[in-house]
Amino acid sequence: MDKGNVGRKLFSYYTNLPVCKPDMINLGLTHRCDMGCKVCNTKEKNPDLKEEMSAEDLKKLIKDIGRWGDIGVSFAGGEPLIRKDILIDCIKTAKDEGLTTYMTTNGRQVDKETAEDIVDSDLDFISVSLDGINEETNNYIRDSGSHEGAVRAIENLKKSKIENGSDLKIGLTTVVNSKNLDDLIGLHDFVMEEDLYEINYHPYVPDNSFMNKVDYENDEFWIQEKDQEKLEKVVKKLIEIKKSEKGRIGTSDFILENIPDYFENKEKFSKGQCLAGQAYMYVKPNGNVDVCGKGPSFNLRPMNVKDRGIKEIWRSINFFITRLKIKVCDRPCLMLCFPKINARSFAKEVIS
Repeated sequence: MDKGNVGRKLFSYYTNLPVCKPDMINLGLTHRCDMGCKVCNTKEKNPDLKEEMSAEDLKKLIKDIGRWGDIGVSFAGGEPLIRKDILIDCIKTAKDEGLTTYMTTNGRQVDKETAEDIVDSDLDFISVSLDGINEETNNYIRDSGSHEGAVRAIENLKKSKIENGSDLKIGLTTVVNSKNLDDLIGLHDFVMEEDLYEINYHPYVPDNSFMNKVDYENDEFWIQEKDQEKLEKVVKKLIEIKKSEKGRIGTSDFILENIPDYFENKEKFSKGQCLAGQAYMYVKPNGNVDVCGKGPSFNLRPMNVKDRGIKEIWRSINFFITRLKIKVCDRPCLMLCFPKINARSFAKEVIS
């Protein structure tokens, strides 16, 4: 972690001033998806396709980000490959602008041809969603045939990467939940066996819109008290693996260490300072900008990238208010895309 970068973010956190810029801008290409994962509620049943940004709008936005410079661009959904041609075009545009590019996929649509298109686009990092090393576990959490699709996608990507001499980094994203506790170590073993770049463990979020009341006790994917001891042992092992020479875990120490407390304390969980307002922007498929439901795309005064420059939005009074709202946020959260830091992690990762 760059000391100067973190210093600017902490200064911004305590003053609410936009003295830094985001590390990552997440472009939601669509809310459509070809799967019905039980641990995700992003998919919309009847999305308005007319509201999805056009290829021209997206490329204009990417060029705007490029002028701002040195910011990661992530392509997400829904399932971004539903808009494959536009996705590939956007990745190429981002690379022409010198930006680092990421995408997440369930893998179902990554056949040999699509794998070649992804590799040819010069994408930097692709993460395939896989929640169970056991096929039955993964298919229950995600969807029928999802395990086979993810594994096939990885093989197709690896083959195309080798054939093209690509530097594409292939990784896994895994949602930690009550159904896959026995699979978490095995998933890292799979990463090692397949020589993948890394695995990121994402603690389950009952409502990833953060807009509804959560019934933790009756949520089948929430890790309950009876499994708390097992969770602690698994997390301890994952931390040991990460610290070892063979560890390929991308999840931060802060998140890994706090996973047991997160599941145990539920709505009372509150650890660290959230730097989402200093490090992250989400552009919805319709172009409105948001950060975990806090704004700046308020219902009465949405801020849309088709009307305003992305840098202008970042420096706007609306985003100033968004930063204030994030600072007093009391939602239990360990989302990977919202960086958190506390005194201990600051000392360990920045000062030392």
